[in-house]
Amino acid sequence: MKNNYNEQSNISVDGHCVIKDMDTGEVLLDKHNAINFQNFAFAVSNLLANKTVNSKQFFIAEMAFGNGGTVIDANGNVTYKNPLVDGVHGKLYEALEQPAGTDFLLPVDSIDVVDAESNPYSDITVKVILDYNEPALQQASDNASDFTTNDNFVIDEIALVTESGSFLTHLIFHPIQKSSNRKIEILYSLRIRAGV
Repeated sequence: MKNNYNEQSNISVDGHCVIKDMDTGEVLLDKHNAINFQNFAFAVSNLLANKTVNSKQFFIAEMAFGNGGTVIDANGNVTYKNPLVDGVHGKLYEALEQPAGTDFLLPVDSIDVVDAESNPYSDITVKVILDYNEPALQQASDNASDFTTNDNFVIDEIALVTESGSFLTHLIFHPIQKSSNRKIEILYSLRIRAGV
């Protein structure tokens, strides 16, 4: 009797992000993102094998913020750079920094997994809230004219990062300023499909 263990299944990942002002409900961003497939496959393999690297695991732990994903010319025209999702060294173009000089990474507030019953996919939704006092470096109101100064906290790229430091995604978008008069919620979703 011959056993056939060569069942193949396509696995795909689709990412989507919504950023909104929590007070007004205004949607500041509603966009799909790029996936770093090499880091994603490595993370899933290590999660399924219950493996760690340097005592760090591969679950989504943080969101990284940057301001190097776009170029704005003198006329205000925005050019979007390509997401950095090739190879194991995925990263942001220009990570925003905290006062201590470290990259501005926020721990995830919550992660929800929704199993679409009788369907070959599940959704992961990562939520991060930037409260009025976050980050420490920010302006009082959202009226910056300089989008590249760290203290203005204008973001145009974010990424989901595992506890082990692997960048799983990279999203580049029109610049958004986070200021102390604004509390924003970021809902970053990943849909994982198998067999379709």
